[in-house]
Amino acid sequence: MIFRRKKLIYTLLLLSINLLFAQNDSAKISFNGQITAWAVGQVESPYNIQFGGRFVPTLLGDFSITQKTNFDFEVSANINGSTDFTGFQYDTIMGQIKPYRVWGRFSGSNWEIRGGLQKINFGSAKMFRPLMWFDAMDVRDPLQLTDGVYGLLSKYFFHNNANIWLWGLIGNKNPKGYELYGSSQWKPEYGGRFQTPLGKGEIAVSTNFRKVLVPNLASSIPNNDYLLNESRIGLDGKWDVGIGLWFESSVTFTDKKNYTVPTVFNVQDMWNIGADYTFGIGNGLGMTVEYFRYHAGDEFLLKGMAVDVLGTMLTYPISLIDNLSGMFFYLPGQTKLMNYLSWSRTYDNFNIYGIAYWNPDNVNLVSAQSQSRNMFAGKGLQLMLSYNF
Repeated sequence: MIFRRKKLIYTLLLLSINLLFAQNDSAKISFNGQITAWAVGQVESPYNIQFGGRFVPTLLGDFSITQKTNFDFEVSANINGSTDFTGFQYDTIMGQIKPYRVWGRFSGSNWEIRGGLQKINFGSAKMFRPLMWFDAMDVRDPLQLTDGVYGLLSKYFFHNNANIWLWGLIGNKNPKGYELYGSSQWKPEYGGRFQTPLGKGEIAVSTNFRKVLVPNLASSIPNNDYLLNESRIGLDGKWDVGIGLWFESSVTFTDKKNYTVPTVFNVQDMWNIGADYTFGIGNGLGMTVEYFRYHAGDEFLLKGMAVDVLGTMLTYPISLIDNLSGMFFYLPGQTKLMNYLSWSRTYDNFNIYGIAYWNPDNVNLVSAQSQSRNMFAGKGLQLMLSYNF
C-alpha cells in the first residue's frame, strides 16, 4: 500500500510536469543536492564511535502558467547510512533510501496550494518548540534536516501581512515532533493557523485534529488497538522592542473514551518564553534565552509529571567565514546541565562543523533523524563536512 501511494504521487507529479512543459517553453529545471559526512566519538567508556554519510539529490522546477500564477515542484531523496563501533569493535550498521520531499505547488500573488511530501513548520520559538507538530528539527543539527509529512497545505496572505493556513494530512503513521504515538495511517488529520500583526510583532493561533493509534500491548489482535481522538490548540507571538521577545504554547487533549490507557495522558501542555539580543561586543555577540515547560497529566497544568528546561544559546562571528556558538540546557528539577560548543567554517559550497558536548549519560532531547543511536549522551566530539552543489 505504501509503495502504491508513493508511486501514485510520483506519477501525478511527473504528469503535471509534462503537461506544464508542453504549455510553457520557459520552464526552469535545476538539479542540486547536498553530500554530508560525519564522525562522532564519545570520549569516555565504552568509547562509542559512529561514522555516517548522507546524500540528498534534489530536482527543482519553476515556471509560469499565466502572468499571475506559477507552478514549482521539488523531488528529493534522503540516502543515508551509518556504522557504529563500541571501541574498535564493529557494532551495527544502518542504511536507508527514502523520499525526502516530493511536492508540487500552485501559487499566485497572495496564495499558494502545495501538495505531496513536504515540510510543515511554524512558531516563534528557536530551541524548544511546543508547536513542533509536524517536524523534528533538532537545534543541535547545523543542517536542520527533518522528515516531511504527506498532505495538502494552502496559504492565503492578506494585505496587512496577516495570513491563514489550512492543511489536511493522510498516510503519516509514524510519530511526529513530541508525539509518543503515531496517527491512524488512513484517517485524515486536519487543522489550520491564523497569524496577524499585533503592535511591533505578530500573534497566531493554530489548531489540529487527528486519530491517535495506540497499540494494545495486552493483545496481539490489531483490531483491539486503541483509536483515540486528539485535539490540539497552540498560541504563539513575537515582538521586536529593542530586544526580541516571544512566547509559544501548545495544549493537547486526548479523549480516551473511558479506556484505561496508562501510557496516554488526558492533557499535555507545553510552554515557552524567550528573548534574544545582540550585544555590541567585538563583531557582535548574539544571545538567546528560552524557558520551556512540559506537563502531562489527567488535568490541565495539574498533577501528572512535568519537566522544566532553561536554555541559552550564544553565537559569535569570528570572521566572515568562521563562527562560534554555544548551547547550554539546564534541567532544574533534575539538577542536570547539557553543554554544546560548536565551530563552523563556511565557503561558497562547502561547510565544516566541529562540535564538542558534555552531557549526562541518561538525558536526551529530540535527536537528529540521521542517527541510529543517541550519540550526544556523555562526553564527545563530532566532525561534520557538508558540500552543496
